[in-house]
Amino acid sequence: MQKRIKEILDDRQQEYGSARNNFTAIGRMWGALLAIEDIEPEIVALMFDAAKSVRIVANPEHEDSWIDKEGYIHHGKQIVFTNEP
Repeated sequence: MQKRIKEILDDRQQEYGSARNNFTAIGRMWGALLAIEDIEPEIVALMFDAAKSVRIVANPEHEDSWIDKEGYIHHGKQIVFTNEP
């Protein structure tokens, strides 16, 4: 992982807590708003990634969108393949 992406993810964890806990809470909220079951945290990561993909199509030279996309994929993998927060 790029140093810059790691720094951003570390900052986000300081600000919002663990990705797993944050994405779980987001999935709970989205599920409630849609009147469906909770959305699993790894699916939340994929949904954020999809939103960034749409933005990249609109503006492929906006580097922050690419960085965010890498972060969401990292979090999704971390949620699925590790017990880390």
